[in-house]
Amino acid sequence: MVKLRLTRLGRKKRPFYRIVAIDSRKQRDGAFLERLGYFDPLASGEATRLVLDTENIMKWLLLGAQPSETVKNILGKEGIMLKYDMLKRHKTEKVEKTSKGGKKTVKYLAVKDENGNPIRKFTDEEVEEAYKNWLLEKEKRANAPVKKTTKLSKKAKAKIEADKVAAVEAKAAKIEADKVAKEEAKKAEEEAKQAAAAAEAEAKAKAEAPVVEEAPVAEEKTEETPAAE
Repeated sequence: MVKLRLTRLGRKKRPFYRIVAIDSRKQRDGAFLERLGYFDPLASGEATRLVLDTENIMKWLLLGAQPSETVKNILGKEGIMLKYDMLKRHKTEKVEKTSKGGKKTVKYLAVKDENGNPIRKFTDEEVEEAYKNWLLEKEKRANAPVKKTTKLSKKAKAKIEADKVAAVEAKAAKIEADKVAKEEAKKAEEEAKQAAAAAEAEAKAKAEAPVVEEAPVAEEKTEETPAAE
């Protein structure tokens, strides 16, 4: 199996790596099949840190070469793994099969052309368009202003945590107070309804009670005593 991996060059404490296609049975720094670029982790200033032969890298990937974890990360950061993933995808169709026992199985099989070759899911134009969009997004992220982070002291962190706890407790207290006020309002409303119903019943009872007429009071006749002569 062919692997894409790094071979170390450079002097002590000054590493420099080639990216190569190599037989997996070979030693790390053994004879390689093809040179695909280089990686200089200590490059600074105007020095080039990374050079890739994208076309040949893609050729080896499509032939089944397996990148090492480090090389895979490098290729991923340059968008090459995105192109590879899109190029290797094929159109599929859902196929249902029923066994003799009546058990149904679902498989997704590659759609093939008249020559029996799998049909790619994405065209070259679509792959290039996706790759260009990815590069634009990468450039936008690189040019985005860096957010300044302020290192907080233990006292400031403790205050922030205390404020969070206080806010949570205040919210809980407000919810409880609203609940109590709602219950009291409901109770007062029920009491008012009961009082109104009692007053209405009393008024109705008075209206239906028979009226008793009082008998007229007889006037007492007093005889005048004759005046003494």
